[in-house]
Amino acid sequence: MAIDVDKDGKVGCAYYVAMDEALVLEEDISMGGIEAVETFLLHVQPTSVIIPNRSPSDLIEFLERDAHRPDDGIDSESGHGAYILRHVVSMQFDYDSGKEALANIDPGQTEPSGVEVATAGEEPVLSIGSLAHGRLMRLAEKVNLESCLSVGCASAILTDLERRRVVEDTTSSFDEPTFQFRVRSIEMNTPIDTMLLSGDTLISLQILQSELHPNLQTRSSNGSEPKAKEALSITGLLLALASSAQGKRRLRQILLRPSTNIRLIQERHRCIEVLLRPDNAEVTKHMRKLLRKLKNTKTLLLHVRKGVDRVRGQLSIRVGDWKALLRFAMVSAQLKRAIHTLEKSVGVEIFDRIRTEIDVNRFLHIGDIIIRTIDFQLSKESGHTEIQTEASEYLDGLRREFADVCHMLPEIKESVVRESPREAAQYIRHCTVMPQEGFLIAVGLDPETGEGIYHGQGSLEGEWMRYFTNEDAVYYKNQLMLDLDSQYGDLPSRISEEEIEVIMALAAAVLEHEEPILGAAELFGELDSMLAFALAAEKYNWAAPTLTSSNTIDIKGGRHPLQELLVPSFIPNDCSIAGGCGGGESGQGAAVGQSEEKPSTLILTGPNNSGKSVYMKQVALIVYLAHTGSYVPATHATVGVTDRILTRIATRETVVNDESAFLVDLKQAAFSMNFATRRSLLLIDEFGKGTNSESGSALLAAYLTYFLDLEVEAPKVLAGTHFHEVFDNGLLQSRQTLAFAHMDVRLDPEAEDPEDQVTFLFRLLPGRGTSSLGVLCAAANGVPTEVISRAEEIVALLDKNESLVDAYSKLSEKDEQELAQAKLVARRFLTLEVPALGRGQKKNEFKIREMLEAVLAIEHVGGTLRA
Repeated sequence: MAIDVDKDGKVGCAYYVAMDEALVLEEDISMGGIEAVETFLLHVQPTSVIIPNRSPSDLIEFLERDAHRPDDGIDSESGHGAYILRHVVSMQFDYDSGKEALANIDPGQTEPSGVEVATAGEEPVLSIGSLAHGRLMRLAEKVNLESCLSVGCASAILTDLERRRVVEDTTSSFDEPTFQFRVRSIEMNTPIDTMLLSGDTLISLQILQSELHPNLQTRSSNGSEPKAKEALSITGLLLALASSAQGKRRLRQILLRPSTNIRLIQERHRCIEVLLRPDNAEVTKHMRKLLRKLKNTKTLLLHVRKGVDRVRGQLSIRVGDWKALLRFAMVSAQLKRAIHTLEKSVGVEIFDRIRTEIDVNRFLHIGDIIIRTIDFQLSKESGHTEIQTEASEYLDGLRREFADVCHMLPEIKESVVRESPREAAQYIRHCTVMPQEGFLIAVGLDPETGEGIYHGQGSLEGEWMRYFTNEDAVYYKNQLMLDLDSQYGDLPSRISEEEIEVIMALAAAVLEHEEPILGAAELFGELDSMLAFALAAEKYNWAAPTLTSSNTIDIKGGRHPLQELLVPSFIPNDCSIAGGCGGGESGQGAAVGQSEEKPSTLILTGPNNSGKSVYMKQVALIVYLAHTGSYVPATHATVGVTDRILTRIATRETVVNDESAFLVDLKQAAFSMNFATRRSLLLIDEFGKGTNSESGSALLAAYLTYFLDLEVEAPKVLAGTHFHEVFDNGLLQSRQTLAFAHMDVRLDPEAEDPEDQVTFLFRLLPGRGTSSLGVLCAAANGVPTEVISRAEEIVALLDKNESLVDAYSKLSEKDEQELAQAKLVARRFLTLEVPALGRGQKKNEFKIREMLEAVLAIEHVGGTLRA
């Protein structure tokens, strides 16, 4: 992945998918900043990130935070997974070079595509009708050339691919298939018909949440780079229900790019409805079993495209790949038959495409070719790929000839023994034939000399030619071996070469159908993703939402899809809000009426731990799931098209980042104000808590007022706060588009156990909550009693609007008594008359002591002090 950010915060991005051999460009995002970069990282999960040397410092610091270094262990807690960060010269991000390089790519070519670097002073001819102009016009059909930063990122990607190809050519071995880093397709992701989800939104709503895999061996692919797995999240919840690699991949694409196309969403709902029909239950169960048998088709075809070669005595394309391709052909036919048996499936796009686009006869033909070529039983026994008999007449002839030679080897040994001295016979072990070496005589090894004990000495033809030595034998050739080599040639190598030719012919035959195979795999991935949605709806009791063009959200009995899995029972709640109706769109009359009846901003107050944050998140997740085409956790939901979900919920701090928690909150708030539209949904949870209450409440009031003042362009806002002074002091003016709600609780102050003094009902009620019950929450969570008592005193004084300074400047009754006693002692001491004594007089010493004791002698009589 290549990322570039200019001085104004515009973000460009391009990345290369090695498995698909596809170069993907993103639309430039104005004022995207670090938030947009984080979103790209979460979507793509790159293994390598390239940035120019001129990158701003905040981008470098952000990327270095999760970058993988060679000396890093496997204990990184990165949410994005480790990647290698590389700084390159800024010229590699040149827009003109990127545009020219993209125009010169031919996706249909068989050789890897590289960057054509123009010579100094040479400029491409762009006159109308020229070849370069024609290429540029074709490129403009697929790529928005106005996204200058992303085009420059594509230039850096292509340059890096060329470098990687050179490295692979010089360092690759034949042990494993290697990527050729060619570009077979160019794509551009545009925000059209796609809901925008920022990185904060993805993490705050737990749509994505990665953690290191608990298995140390699984964490590390090459001994150093940590691997992450999906934790409890919406993505993890649904991916676990997909059956195939294609399905998981397609489902992740759907989840990370929710659609705003109502027709597409309704089509997915129709598909899920068919799959959930009771009379289709057995068919859908059978289809899931079939899909589990499919391996990643793109990986299989990648191995086939790499070609074959003899490596260590076996073919480099594993027999398991051929078996997987054969299984794909069989499963394709079975899935198509299953689709035909689905009730009410006619007219649903995905099912109709499978019926019309998948050619079962083509796939069965591929399977028949594989069966007639590969001997799977013999391959299983031998451990490597074996060719079927009758797959090649020439190969069969070579095998028969080699078998005859093998039968002759004992006779050849006897012939060698007869021509050798009698005492040498015991040292000649056997005769053999080896690839590239031909016929050889194996003789016992003399450990003292390192030579064979006998190697032709004393024979008529003289000493034999030594070829090589292994652990306990030395191999020689004599004239007989040379004659046999001349007569039969290198039979093992010829057999190996012919096997390679047969496998290459099989690979060519399969690759003739590559596009239909990949197309079918994509259809099966789409089907698998819909089966996952259907299984989630059935397993978790989700209902079909209604998507509308009206700018409204109306939810009945909504639930949090993750929270309800972690508690014994979950209390559902409703939600009814509507955004602005500006823009003059056609067909928005209903929206105008609804926006007059429903508020655009709903402020939640009430006790801590009562469920306010869960409620806001569940509303956002229901809206999000509705736009993916999934059913939603609610009794009923009518969801208006929402272009983006923005959050100010989670304050993600780190010791690496020198920004305070309050500054992080402010940046999230600024991002939502810059990007929110009337069709956006905003979640604001406890904004302003990072500073003093006066400034925090003022900022919250101004923040909410900003959105309310937008009127017909106002977004839908859910806000939770404990700043009651915002409302008590009139900082937020009452208006029709503003509503209040709180979470219901029951109080029992007489209960002995602090945990029993407050009961959370987790039920949303209209109106403001008057208290956050923070002291009771503290008592229920083990805060010491003296701290709770002190807090209750302070709260009581604040509720009476009394001055804390005046209240705590008064002395307690005990302190007042001690002060009065001290004053009385002081007055008595000052009035004490001490007699004057002359030199040497000691008779009054004890009288003075008695006088002082009398001064200190004080008694309480009737509540007063007396001497």
